Amino acid sequence: MRRCLIQMSFYVIALCGFSISAVAEDILFTEIEKHADLGWTVSYQSKEPIKAVVFANSPDDSRLKRWLPISSEFSVNYINGKEIATRKDGKPFSLVRFQLTPSYIHLPKSYAPFSPFSDGGMLVHSGRFFACPNICSGSENIWAMAIKAPVDDTIIVGSQTYLKKTSWWDKNDGQKFYIGKQRLNYNEDYISIVDAKLTKTVGRQLDTILPRMMSFLEATYGVIENKPMLFASFGETSDGSFGRQGGVLPNQVFMHWYGAATYHEQNPAATLWFFAHEAAHMYQKMAGQAVTPVDNWLHEGHAEMMAKKIMLSLVPQYQHFVEAKVAQAKGNCLGIMKSSSLPEQVEAGNYQALYDCGLYIYSSIEIAYPKKHGTESLWVALMAQARNGGQLDSNELLSLAQEKYSLSKKDTDDFRRLIGIN
Repeated sequence: MRRCLIQMSFYVIALCGFSISAVAEDILFTEIEKHADLGWTVSYQSKEPIKAVVFANSPDDSRLKRWLPISSEFSVNYINGKEIATRKDGKPFSLVRFQLTPSYIHLPKSYAPFSPFSDGGMLVHSGRFFACPNICSGSENIWAMAIKAPVDDTIIVGSQTYLKKTSWWDKNDGQKFYIGKQRLNYNEDYISIVDAKLTKTVGRQLDTILPRMMSFLEATYGVIENKPMLFASFGETSDGSFGRQGGVLPNQVFMHWYGAATYHEQNPAATLWFFAHEAAHMYQKMAGQAVTPVDNWLHEGHAEMMAKKIMLSLVPQYQHFVEAKVAQAKGNCLGIMKSSSLPEQVEAGNYQALYDCGLYIYSSIEIAYPKKHGTESLWVALMAQARNGGQLDSNELLSLAQEKYSLSKKDTDDFRRLIGIN
């Protein structure tokens, strides 16, 4: 990350010291701040007066309740699937601030903005704060970000540690950054921050099994260029809710558990599958993004398939769990194939269908392919094709599977119908 002074589009943007000397008209300066006694805020500032702040991603309308404008002159509205902040009187403005709700929230197919640690630390997803002046075209991919925190907290961005403040250019899906009092733990295979609440339970499992999972994946996909960062956090809830969410961004893997103070994992096999799925994502080396939301079955299904292989290889004592999970995914997907489609399921909010049908499709290809490591070889071929100008979409993978991996025409046609390809 280049810091302090950057020339772009004939404008000079100074981010050091959290000031703007001249910001490009189509970029907002975003500053997230953790206050010592006033909670969390975010502000958006523009060089020229604007009519609206439009958030780049709105998986739902939860900002209307969780982002409160500090000035009563502003409001947040949900219009045509987008959350938009404006002045109530319609006048232009150049600065708006919000008071944030810094608790975990599940967002449909999006990462939570806040993943709290039990000691008061916080993992934050920068992508939740991406916003555009007036309108988002969908082609924006550079965001001016800054963070401030109390002097007794540590800020960790991109494996670098800062005090009080820092700033950076962000892109793509953003990244996770940490604010709190824990320090980085440098392991042989990765860098980590693991919640103290988890160190004797799933944290210990991670330390034991994750390096073995990484070695398994390296045998096919090669070594990760940069040592990844692992974040494992726990947030206490009082409403009876419990669960976990994981995810991967470039050079980062993060896992969050939430529940009562006495919460602990009841199913070790399911926990190991969760670890294996996220580990597989680290090695996918995505050459581009899914063309449509339905195409997310490509990488989710691949991660599920690799989780199956990892489990059978490293922890074969859980074979019955793996077989039952694969059978359940097959049954769920066959049910969808009979009466629905993946586009319909995604539209209805059934994102589990992407995992189930993804696992079923890769399993079908693996059965048809006469050689070993069909899934691994197919994925490497798909990524190479995407890097050479092809698209990362369902049709490309199914065409490859039919032409080079022995998938029958009938199965290929059935899967195309399932995915919504005419």
